[in-house]
Amino acid sequence: MSISVIANLMSLPIGIICLLVSIRAFYIYRVSQSDMLLVLAISMASISLSTLLATAITAHIGGTQYNGEFERAFGSCTGGLFIFLSSLVKTSEEMNQLKRWQIVVAGIFIIVALLTPFYPPITNAWETFALNSLRVIIYGCAFLRYALLYTAKSTRFSLLMWVSFLVLVTGFMLNIPGEFQAGLAAVTIVAAGVRIIGYTSLLVAYSVG
Repeated sequence: MSISVIANLMSLPIGIICLLVSIRAFYIYRVSQSDMLLVLAISMASISLSTLLATAITAHIGGTQYNGEFERAFGSCTGGLFIFLSSLVKTSEEMNQLKRWQIVVAGIFIIVALLTPFYPPITNAWETFALNSLRVIIYGCAFLRYALLYTAKSTRFSLLMWVSFLVLVTGFMLNIPGEFQAGLAAVTIVAAGVRIIGYTSLLVAYSVG
């Protein structure tokens, strides 16, 4: 089994963990009716769905020969973005606007997924780097936001959140060497393992925070 295949299969637990976070958030939302939890649940569902679909496409399940990286990047970027934006919301009206935009983006995600057969294969390492850099920027902003929230009010939840996003940013940055040097592709497996830890930390944050 090649390193690229192993790295792709490492995305499976990431998708499953994100799904568990989404289910957990939906469950708590039903009890608390917290809009922030609803945003999180939808965000994590988006990350989970895009990861699992892209993994299946990349593994050529069902004989597919499509490029699932755009779909994967869209789901992870928008999911992380809405988690970040929800931490900035201060009023109920802002939260309602955020939820409306999230519904719109969810519709766009469906279109992005349906267009998968038409995406050209990625042949340039800089394309992969650009998609990965978007994740680093978005998740980096979330890390900084929760770090500031923790310094302002030292809660267990904000601590777990900023640590989770720090680990996730590290995981995405570890992808970079393998994008430009084929001999360092094994680092991609390590990067996936780090992201598994990061998403697991998010699950812990919303379970005990």
